[in-house]
Amino acid sequence: MSPAAILRRLAIVHRDFTRAEHIARGLRYAGHLVSLVADEALPGTLESLSTVSPDVVIAVAPLDHPLSVTMAALRARLDRPVPVLGVLRRTEDASLLGPIDDEIVEPVEQAALVRRVNRLLDTWPERARLEREVQALTSLNRMAWAFSLASSPDTLFGQVARQSAEMLRAPKGLALLYHPESREMAGQAPGHGLRPEQVAKVRYAVDDARARWNFRVNGALLSNEARGDLRLIPELVTALGLRSLLAVPIRRGPQVLGVLAVGDRPQPFREPDLQMLEAAAHQASVAVENMQLHDQLKQANLQLQEFDRLKSEFVAMVAHDFRSPLMAIRGFAEVVLEDASIGADSRREFMRTIIGQTDDLARLAADTFLITQIEGAALQYHLTDIEVGSFLWDAVARISAERSSFNLDVPEGFPALRGDPEKLRQVMTNLLTNAIKYSPEGSAIHVRCREREPHTVVIEVEDHGLGIPPDQVGRLFQKFERVRTKEHMKVSGSGLGLYICRLIVEGHGGRIWVESEPGKGSTFKLQLPLAPPVGAEPPAPAAAPEAAAKDGTVSRS
Repeated sequence: MSPAAILRRLAIVHRDFTRAEHIARGLRYAGHLVSLVADEALPGTLESLSTVSPDVVIAVAPLDHPLSVTMAALRARLDRPVPVLGVLRRTEDASLLGPIDDEIVEPVEQAALVRRVNRLLDTWPERARLEREVQALTSLNRMAWAFSLASSPDTLFGQVARQSAEMLRAPKGLALLYHPESREMAGQAPGHGLRPEQVAKVRYAVDDARARWNFRVNGALLSNEARGDLRLIPELVTALGLRSLLAVPIRRGPQVLGVLAVGDRPQPFREPDLQMLEAAAHQASVAVENMQLHDQLKQANLQLQEFDRLKSEFVAMVAHDFRSPLMAIRGFAEVVLEDASIGADSRREFMRTIIGQTDDLARLAADTFLITQIEGAALQYHLTDIEVGSFLWDAVARISAERSSFNLDVPEGFPALRGDPEKLRQVMTNLLTNAIKYSPEGSAIHVRCREREPHTVVIEVEDHGLGIPPDQVGRLFQKFERVRTKEHMKVSGSGLGLYICRLIVEGHGGRIWVESEPGKGSTFKLQLPLAPPVGAEPPAPAAAPEAAAKDGTVSRS
C-alpha cells in the first residue's frame, strides 16, 4: 500500500462492539490506526471523537443517537472536514445515520472496505476544497447584494462586519475606516459581537502606530495569539477582548480605505481564511468607495445649493443697495437741475447727499472687487511696521461720527504692529462704521489695544448697541450674511464688510472674533502679529484664505 493511502486515524462509532471490532480488524491490518467509540449522547460521543481526532468516521448502523449534530460539532471543533462512511445491513435505511459521504452494505469484504476508506482519503480533500470555494463564493455574492442595498454608513459597516464574521465562523467582526484629514483609523459602528463602547475605543493615529503592523506596506495580518503579539496595539486588543485576529486592508488601488477584521474564532485562523477575508475586503472596498462618492455628491449638491442661495442674495443686494442710492442721486440731481429757486444752502446739502451716495456705491463696488482679488489669491500684502497709536488715531479720525463719540485706549510705548497699513485701515473702517450704525445715537465707541503673548496684539472695538443673538453667532463673517432680526434689518448693509475683515486679518496670519450680548452691545476683536525684534526675519504673510466660511463667525454689516 502506498504511503498516500494510509490513514493516520479512523474512528468507528457503534453500539455493537462485536460488529465494530470485526470491521476494525481489517482496517488495522491495512495499516490504519483505528479507535472504537461507543454510541452515546452528544457530549460523550463528541468528546471521544475529539480525543481521537479522526481523518474518517465510520458509522455502524443502527445508532441510538443522530450522528449529524455530533459531526457538525466535531468539524467545527477540529476546524477541518471529516468525512463519514456508513456501514449498513441490507434492510437498514442510510437516513438513520443522517448525512453521510459514502456507504457500504454488509456483509463487508475487508478489501472493499479498505478501498472505500482510501477513496474517501483521496477524494475528500478536493471535494472539501471545492465546497469551501462554493461556500466562499456564495458568501461573497450575498455580501455584494447586502452591501449594494445598504442605505447608510451604519447599515453598510454593520453588514460588512456581520457578513465577514459569519463567513469565517468568527464571533467578532469590525470594519475600520481611514480618515485622511486626521490621519486616523477608526472603528465603524455597529460591529458584530462587540458592544458600542468597545467599537468607540477603536481609534488610533496611523503615524503613532508605525512601530506596529503597517497595513499599507505589510498587507494582511494573521494572529492566533493576539494578546502577546507585538505587531498589535495592546490597548485595542484589551478593549476588544481579542484572543485571535485576522485583519486585511480594504484597498482601492494603492490607497488603503480602511481595515476589515474578524476575531476570536475557536479554531486557529489559517491561510485559506485570510484569502477569503481578502476577497470580502475587495467587495467592501467597492461599497465603501461608492458610499464616499455618494457623500461627495451630496456635499457638492449642498455647495451648489449654497452657491445658488448666495447668488440670489447677491442679486437681491445689488438690486437694493445699488438701486436705492442711484434713485436718491437721480432724485436730488433732478431737483437741483429743474428748481432754479433752490437756495445755496439747500443746493449744497443736496450735492453733499449726492456725493455721499456716490461714495457708498463706489465703496460697495470696491468691496466686491476686493473679495474677488482675495478669493483669487491675487491680493498682495505690503507689510511694514505700524505704530499702533497713530494708526488707530488716523482710523478714528477718518470716520464721520456725528451720532457717536470715540474713546481710544493705547498704552504708552506700545510696540509696533506688522501689517499692510491700507488693508488694515479698511478693517478698522468697517468695524468702526458697523459700531456706529448699530449703536444708539450719542453712545460711545471704545477702541483699545493690548499686547498678548506670544508677540501678538489684540485690538478691540466695543459698542453698546443691538448686540448679536446667540443663535446667529454661528454665521459670523460669512459672505452676504447679516444678523436677521427686525432691528438689524432696518440698518442698510451688504453682508460684505465683516467678511472682508476676516479675509484680510487671516491674510496677515491673525484672527478675528466677536463677543456679544443682545441688547448690550458687541466687542469685535482682532489679533495680529507684532513687528519682530530688530534683526529678526519678518514673517511672511499667510496665503489668501479660502472663501469657505469658518465655524463661529457671523456678519452684521
